[in-house]
Amino acid sequence: MDVQGRTATRYLMGTACAGLFTFGILTSFLGATLPELSLRLHFDLARGGALFAFLYFPQIPMVFLAGPLIDRFGKKPLLAGGSLLCAAALLGIAYAPSYGVMAALLIALGLGGSSCMTASNTLIPDLYPENPSSALNLGGVSYGVGAIFFPWLVALMAERLGLVPTLWVITLLVAGVGVVALGQRFPPAGAGEGFDWREARRLALNPGVIILAIVLFLYSSLEVSTSGWVRLYVERDLGASAHISKIIFTIFWVAMMVGRLAASQIVKFVRSPDLLLGVSLGALGGLLLVTTAHSLAVAVAGLMICGLTYAPFFPCTAGTASSYFPKFFGTVFGIIMASGLAAGVVLPPIIGYVARSTTVRAGLWLVVATAVLLIAAQAVFLVYERRRLLQGSRQ
Repeated sequence: MDVQGRTATRYLMGTACAGLFTFGILTSFLGATLPELSLRLHFDLARGGALFAFLYFPQIPMVFLAGPLIDRFGKKPLLAGGSLLCAAALLGIAYAPSYGVMAALLIALGLGGSSCMTASNTLIPDLYPENPSSALNLGGVSYGVGAIFFPWLVALMAERLGLVPTLWVITLLVAGVGVVALGQRFPPAGAGEGFDWREARRLALNPGVIILAIVLFLYSSLEVSTSGWVRLYVERDLGASAHISKIIFTIFWVAMMVGRLAASQIVKFVRSPDLLLGVSLGALGGLLLVTTAHSLAVAVAGLMICGLTYAPFFPCTAGTASSYFPKFFGTVFGIIMASGLAAGVVLPPIIGYVARSTTVRAGLWLVVATAVLLIAAQAVFLVYERRRLLQGSRQ
């Protein structure tokens, strides 16, 4: 690749990372601005909680649909269009006159954010096909920066400037990603000559895709459950204050970003499937430390191990899928990502029911059991891969 080609690749990688950063902002901004929104529109905590469903549920069918659209039309329309839709929705939220309008705008935001995320994640393997897992881990750091640190900035801006100016800043930032994407030249669509929906059905029934979808479902169950319940666990079962629990929560996410930075280098020497089997064993160890902890120090140590070992799972699973299904990776990504998103509506509520009748610690044992299943699923994929049953599925 010549100098001009390498420069274009770096610019496109920057756009993909900006898209993932944007998605991180979109998934976290609601929690950061919920107090101001509830004060302005006069809704209670129950209706405020329902707003998260309007934001997240549309992402499941959209990520499934976005895959075939990307394979047919390419990443550019989905990345640019998704970013601009998000910007329009954010601007609407700044002036939403009622709870109903707010809910509709959050649905649009979820659809646009899902499109942007899918396009960004499927663009990166096109740019670095020699080691997509390494590049996807680096892209995942961009998402983490947006999801972890931007809410603190948003909350500060909303307090100092007010909600409307803050949403204007976010709108301009998100719209900028779409405008930049429109001015760039993207790799051609994998199935630009025409997408055969029968191929999508064949891919959905492919055993390799099914196993990868199960792996991502189990991993997502771990991540969502750990991040969703860790604060309540250390407060109720270990006696931490609300301030300390926030710090511990941040430590967990920072550990994940460090883990992805490390994984981006490790996968240059270790195959992604082999690495994932190792880190799944580490995740089980970290969860056992957390669940059996009787002091905050032990729980924090366990959570740091969880963050470090959780980190490579999504990027490396997506990277493995892109290596086996390069032509139809958009469709395959949509299938496995829809499975991952669905995990958020399964295990965390079950933990809540268990915690309500007993303790949060008792509920977290379900996460430990899920980690055991994850080890088994990743081992099954390794056996499947080594028997070269996926060889005929390479496109």
